[in-house]
Amino acid sequence: MKARKKSWEEKVDLVKDSYYRAASHKFFAERFYKYLFYLKPSIKEYFKNTDFEKQEEVIIDGLDFMFGYISGDDKNARVQFLRLCKTHNKKNMNIHPHNYYYWIEALIMAGKECDANWHDDLEYYWREVVSFPVMFMSSMYLSDAE
Repeated sequence: MKARKKSWEEKVDLVKDSYYRAASHKFFAERFYKYLFYLKPSIKEYFKNTDFEKQEEVIIDGLDFMFGYISGDDKNARVQFLRLCKTHNKKNMNIHPHNYYYWIEALIMAGKECDANWHDDLEYYWREVVSFPVMFMSSMYLSDAE
């Protein structure tokens, strides 16, 4: 195994670039949900009345906000990501933190399939970089925020 000597900022840049390549793929969002429902079929319940054409746009917007939040340089992305944390907490959509494991795995699987420049280290970097905002979102689960 080769050493991974990238800084946090380098990893973030690599993952963001990979995400934007993957997200430009026509079927990225569709693949993400396919993998998510395969990995955790019970998650489909959260989407039983969902217009998936619209939802595929929503997930891309949410991911764009998440990556802007990770960078720390996009104030609007930070505000929108905090809003997403609140809407997904126990008082609102009640997305339990244990579901985010499957979410991360589905995201990586879709990224791997849709990023034409994917390489093995990207999986490690995606998992590390995406875990940061997902842990934050999970920490907001019991928040009283509406």
